[in-house]
Amino acid sequence: MGPVTGSPRRPDASRAGMTRTSQTQGSNPELVRIDQSPNGVARLTLARTAQRNAVNKQLADEVTAAVETFGERGVRIAIIDAEGPAFCAGADLNDLVEGGAAVEQIVKTLTDIPIHWTAVVSGAVRGAGLSILAACPRVLVTPDSTYGLPEISRGFFPTDLIGELASIAGARPAFNLAFRGMPISADAALSIGLVSDIVAADKLESLVESSSAELLAVDPSALRTGVELWQARARALAPS
Repeated sequence: MGPVTGSPRRPDASRAGMTRTSQTQGSNPELVRIDQSPNGVARLTLARTAQRNAVNKQLADEVTAAVETFGERGVRIAIIDAEGPAFCAGADLNDLVEGGAAVEQIVKTLTDIPIHWTAVVSGAVRGAGLSILAACPRVLVTPDSTYGLPEISRGFFPTDLIGELASIAGARPAFNLAFRGMPISADAALSIGLVSDIVAADKLESLVESSSAELLAVDPSALRTGVELWQARARALAPS
């Protein structure tokens, strides 16, 4: 089986025969990059780096187009990661209504098409960025990553996020994260089940490769059944 290659922040499509395409809208710069390795494992990279990958409508539309492309190609296993110092800063604060709807669109997209998603995280995840993690069955993170719900410090409570997070981490840890408004470490996130594994940065891609190979070896119908069960659960908890 061919390897899944690339840095968690800046994948290199030139290695291992990976092909790169971009999702663009008119003259706006691309905000998403997609790669696919010879063994069929796909990678979607958030690339709105100047805004710390805060989610706006264009980013959501590009994610949707990318995931639909994966579905048309018959992809069963995919990685979502990000360029820059943050995995995702949450919804774009320039328009919280549109940004919130855009996050909901991404979560819906990730849970509509039966693909097993592994989130690969370096840096910060804030606010609605945690919803993206909650949509993924597996979350692999580096020790320097941090997680937080800063909404209360901005004058509002993250009502739409609590249900998803409580289902993953438990009600008390989720509400505590929301009431404190301060970020927690990767170790703390692991202790409440918000992430799956903490991996040294230089070992991360090796684990992504090996875990993807394990999933490729699973009976496709069994994998699909498990993915669909996960997705049905995630959809039931997502804000409507």
